[in-house]
Amino acid sequence: MIPLILNMHVRKEGRRGVTLFLPIFLAWILLLAILLVLFPFVLLAALLTWPNGKMLLALYPMMFSVLWAMSGLHIEVKKEKEDILFDFR
Repeated sequence: MIPLILNMHVRKEGRRGVTLFLPIFLAWILLLAILLVLFPFVLLAALLTWPNGKMLLALYPMMFSVLWAMSGLHIEVKKEKEDILFDFR
């Protein structure tokens, strides 16, 4: 499943943290619209460069597989006095 919400938590040492819930499903809608508009051009470029153009045709399935794999991704970045958490849900 494509992640719909990004939970971002920023905390500094000795201070209260800030948590943001970002609705990234809006970005997926915009990305899908852009991909649909660009698809005829990608198809034309793949046909014009056919032996190597197979990779252009594989671009769309590869991109969607990466998006599906992002669900449940949990990234923590720790510095000396700062912690940042990215959690894709």
